[in-house]
Amino acid sequence: MNLDFFIFRIRFFLVGLILLLPIPSFGATFPITVTDAFQNKLYVENKPQRVVSMVPYITEMLVAFGQGQTIVGLTRQDLTLNCSLRKKNVGSYFYPDIEAIANCHPDLIILSPSHKRALNRFEHSRYKLMVMEVRQIEEAFSQMGMIGRLFDCEAEATATIQRNRDQLSVVKAKLAALPGEKRKRVARVMAGNTLSCPGDDSFQNEMITAAGGIPPQWGKTGFAVPVNLKEWQHFNPQVVYGCCRNKKAVQTLLNREGWKEVKAVQTGFVTMFPCDLTCQVSTRVGAFVQWMAAVLYLDTFANPEKAVRDNTVLAQKPISVDLAYVEQAQVVTHRVTDSEYKSLVVKFKKPLDVLSTLEGNRTGVRGVGNTHVPMHASLGHMAHGIEQVQGAIADNLGFDAGEYAGLMTGANMDNLSVQKRTYKDLKATVLVTAGVRGNALRMSKDSGIYNNKPGTINIIVLTNRRLSPSAMAWAVVTVTETKSAALLDMDIRSSYTSWDHRATGTGTDTVIVVQGEGPTVYYAGGHTKIGELIAKAVHAGVTEAIFRQNGIKADRDLFQRLADRKLSLEKIVRLYRVKTDHKMLVSKLEKLMMTPYYASFLESALAINDDYNKGLIKELVFFDAMCCSVATRLSGRSDVTSIAISSSHELPAVIDKAFCALITGITGKNDEKLKP
Repeated sequence: MNLDFFIFRIRFFLVGLILLLPIPSFGATFPITVTDAFQNKLYVENKPQRVVSMVPYITEMLVAFGQGQTIVGLTRQDLTLNCSLRKKNVGSYFYPDIEAIANCHPDLIILSPSHKRALNRFEHSRYKLMVMEVRQIEEAFSQMGMIGRLFDCEAEATATIQRNRDQLSVVKAKLAALPGEKRKRVARVMAGNTLSCPGDDSFQNEMITAAGGIPPQWGKTGFAVPVNLKEWQHFNPQVVYGCCRNKKAVQTLLNREGWKEVKAVQTGFVTMFPCDLTCQVSTRVGAFVQWMAAVLYLDTFANPEKAVRDNTVLAQKPISVDLAYVEQAQVVTHRVTDSEYKSLVVKFKKPLDVLSTLEGNRTGVRGVGNTHVPMHASLGHMAHGIEQVQGAIADNLGFDAGEYAGLMTGANMDNLSVQKRTYKDLKATVLVTAGVRGNALRMSKDSGIYNNKPGTINIIVLTNRRLSPSAMAWAVVTVTETKSAALLDMDIRSSYTSWDHRATGTGTDTVIVVQGEGPTVYYAGGHTKIGELIAKAVHAGVTEAIFRQNGIKADRDLFQRLADRKLSLEKIVRLYRVKTDHKMLVSKLEKLMMTPYYASFLESALAINDDYNKGLIKELVFFDAMCCSVATRLSGRSDVTSIAISSSHELPAVIDKAFCALITGITGKNDEKLKP
């Protein structure tokens, strides 16, 4: 046998053996055993692929770690908070739908200790269960690591833990020199029939301590413990905070005699934070502690002379902007006065003119941009002006004084929308960030009261034409009209008059139009091709940016649309005087709203309500007939001819009639099975 041929056959044989060997995995090695919050050991053969999560802070971890695709079922409350996740609704957090959970065919169900009914139902079933609860910040970090191992995303979990530890370390370092006598007494309050505060062992008090505050010690443990007037006055908090959704109830309790005598109420130092930050400890605990610390000690956090770390660029990510005069476009992560910013930056090859609704007409500009400002940092800018931080941002990004025109936003630059439209040789590119939570308004209807909640639509326009000054001004008009059209098309509600009005923008929207290079154009309105391209790009950009930032789409479900109007099923049911158990009634309404027939009835009611309020519909006679038909269909009784349930009339008339019809039908049924 030829020696070369023999060597060839040996090599061929060895290669074949290698190909038959198992390929090593560089991720997690399964099976693994993990331990839940109650020391129950869970043996898992493979990464979970179908998860029902009933625990909001675990849902937040899964989404943050890029594991949203593994979720198949969420509570109604989680779906409202994470409305970009189109998952099956498995009922209320407080009254989960056992049948809906089972119909998800999960390979893992994540529950809290309060889900006793679900625990009893699934404890000895074929489904794997995890019972999760967090009491301390370190415990949350430990659980992040466990979720990372379980879902084969350890790198993402580790990075999240490290980011939060860094944020907590910065706060600690900035407050290290603050003497004990200057630290503020802080109480986190919850309102029900009485005033409650976190128990001594709660992570909520740990967050207060981490933010430099002094929490109360009641001698009681638990997530929430009742506080009497004597205890309240003895602690005499200097600062009180609560959850945004509980704002009115908290204010009512704090305005009572004796309760309002404490220093925080007397000085007006009562503030509210988002409920998903105050009520749980998860992937954003570090950012929340930074925010709280800045509220408590604004001068320390806003003063650049008290920074403990140098300003510097941390990371860069390129963005595609295909225009001849653009030298570079990227998103830059950088640190300014101990705060991490993300800036979209577009650098030009030579100076250009720009029109900015924030800064007016600018000449000799070498770059434009848009910067995400974290909430704790924005407090200082709002109190002391933005000039100082604008200069620091420009310097960090490599621009000399006067060379940079920038915008600022609370929207994450990771949610940037880049839209390009072309017609023959004509090009229009827009760069959009958008947030509409808390600050959306209807121009001509809402009051001009400055609001510091995050929510801004920022738009940068670039074309391959040289826009005259008049064309740049027309472009701002085109952008503004299109932005409002996009919000109306998505049914974005005013944050202030949500039942009455759709929003036309937010109170802090800004636009930059770049002069550009190419043949000169003098008009960029709706009748021009350049105006058309700008408008189409802006509409798509605003729509995408809002979805990426807030998870809102035009086709969102009814629960989200009610939440947009500051309403939940629990609140609706409390408005009606019925003998049926409220939890059971909420559950039945929930199932109805997931049924196409009744969902379309309520969707019609929302549309009719808008036009009725505007005077476009004069009478509700036909709608009354619809309501009677729905009540009859639901109850199975032909004698249901009128709506007899009285409410407190806190709802608009059309919506009141619609829910009266549903509740009349439910409570008047001969049997408990709902019609499909």
